[in-house]
Amino acid sequence: MKQVRYILASLLIAIFATGSAFASSSMGGVPTRFGGQILKWRESTAIRIAISASVLQPNSNIKFDSDVMSAINRSFEAWQDAADVEFQWAVSDRTNVSPSGVSGDGVSLITIAPTAENALLFAPDPNEAARTRVFFNSRGNITEADIVLNPYQQFSTDGTFGTFDFESTLTHEIGHLLGLSHSSVMSSTMARSFPKNGLFGLADLGFRTLDETDISAVRELYGADDDDLCCASIGGKLVQPNGRGVRGAEVWAQDAVGQVLGSAETAADGSFTIAGLPTTDYQLFWQGTDGTGASLLGDLGRSRVENGDELVLEETRVFLRRPRLALNYIGINGQLSDSAVTLAAGQEQTIYIGGKDLDPSELNIESSSPFIKVDPLSFSLQDFGDGVSVVTFRVLAETGVTRGAYTLFVSRSDGARAALVGALSVE
Repeated sequence: MKQVRYILASLLIAIFATGSAFASSSMGGVPTRFGGQILKWRESTAIRIAISASVLQPNSNIKFDSDVMSAINRSFEAWQDAADVEFQWAVSDRTNVSPSGVSGDGVSLITIAPTAENALLFAPDPNEAARTRVFFNSRGNITEADIVLNPYQQFSTDGTFGTFDFESTLTHEIGHLLGLSHSSVMSSTMARSFPKNGLFGLADLGFRTLDETDISAVRELYGADDDDLCCASIGGKLVQPNGRGVRGAEVWAQDAVGQVLGSAETAADGSFTIAGLPTTDYQLFWQGTDGTGASLLGDLGRSRVENGDELVLEETRVFLRRPRLALNYIGINGQLSDSAVTLAAGQEQTIYIGGKDLDPSELNIESSSPFIKVDPLSFSLQDFGDGVSVVTFRVLAETGVTRGAYTLFVSRSDGARAALVGALSVE
């Protein structure tokens, strides 16, 4: 395990000097590609971070007795262990995120201070746990990235009900700092959303740990320490019969036992690349979603890639005028969410799925893993009120299932299909 290097605060001025940035991106999720350009830190350069004293000192937003220092170290180490990146950090008296614009102040800061500039970052959504503002130059090199933990939300490191998990939040935002966008894989640390502690009646700390799609995404940008482990890529293009690309579709690759190992979103011309992949056999799927939340699901076949391969598939023609299925939520314990549910090997669980016009008599439900069994005799329609229909069923995670993210596939008697990608997380 690489060690996170801690630098004395007296060195801050010397080590945090950087060049001027060309532009900034300030969003809940930073695009890996901005205008077609990949954003990443310059190679072979340690990423220097200033930790605001506002994060380490006692404050009303972080639960008393939280082990913040250990959580910070583990968050950095998670990404260092996954890819060829190195962090150096020091404590700083700075509190403010750099204002948006063509350049920052040259210091990549992590802060929770309740300043006006920090609070302004959450004006679009005051309920967000954190946001990251990234500055980059004309070559796509990230020159500064500031992480702001929402100073009006509550955090903890021990799973306290109703708080955001500090470590999960920081690990997610460090992914954005590295240039990663949000993932469509529901169990991913880089998923578009993750819940406060207490969803489903549980303190789920699984988002602290990177899943395989997080690892492949960061290795696409930075590679791995061990070249024997990394990497291969699979690319292709989805096009309509008129030749237009299918934009914004989700494409994912799973291995022979159904574990999701990588994902990507199609560009405007329908092209995609899933990179940072380990050597193995893959099955690929794509899914597009329309404005109503209904999905169209397709199979891109099977491929094998070895380390160093850059496999490009033939164009796939997509017919969009097919029956669609609206499948949006999953849950347990009588609750629904857009976050993954956790399964334990050797145990049964009642799963809830939510969407529109779901009729259990017309559905077939299965997982991507041969070791996660769905009981077809357990389907039941639940009353969740108007606007959403909910079906429950029993699943058994057999003892042979390995830790990872697995997908739930649902099909209807009229041929419509949809998937909740990475919605089943085996810990």
